[in-house]
Amino acid sequence: MKKIIALAIAFILVFSGCQSDLPSGNTFSGFEGYNKELTEEELEQAIKSGKVEIENRPDENICYISITCKTAIESGELSDSMLSVLPEDGIVLEEYEVSYEDGATVFDIIAESVMENKIHMEHTGTAKIPYIEGVANLYEFDCGPLSGWMYQVNGWFPSFSMGQYKIERGDHIELIYTCDLGEDVGDTYGH
Repeated sequence: MKKIIALAIAFILVFSGCQSDLPSGNTFSGFEGYNKELTEEELEQAIKSGKVEIENRPDENICYISITCKTAIESGELSDSMLSVLPEDGIVLEEYEVSYEDGATVFDIIAESVMENKIHMEHTGTAKIPYIEGVANLYEFDCGPLSGWMYQVNGWFPSFSMGQYKIERGDHIELIYTCDLGEDVGDTYGH
């Protein structure tokens, strides 16, 4: 509960006056898609606006996932004790092949992968709107007020919940830690 309150306070501060911490030159639209369940039409429109199509999809239901925290390792924000529990290269999970059932979401794949690989993960929310608080003992805000876990699929950072993104054959998912609200990992919030 304390983490949820801290997250709410941080977002209020960021969006109500600390705009200088946001990437310059961009109009920040917030996290509307992350914290509400989109209608099928809204979801279809969001996917159409940014989805990266891959050329040769496999014939079977397999996708790939990796988990990285390179920005956290390089940030200089982590204590020595924190650095000692994280991989030196920031790769928590090398690209890993996952078989899945039709209808599986990014969150389903992440949850299954961390369990199979015995990687610590804490999350809140619902299956449709999950929020990943920490992975491999690295949590939101460990590298400052704009840090936390994000996801991308085939190099695209969707603007909606990972619990609503249905996987397709051959998709490449990356759960990635950001120290700067996505800017340091290539997310510009669709701008």
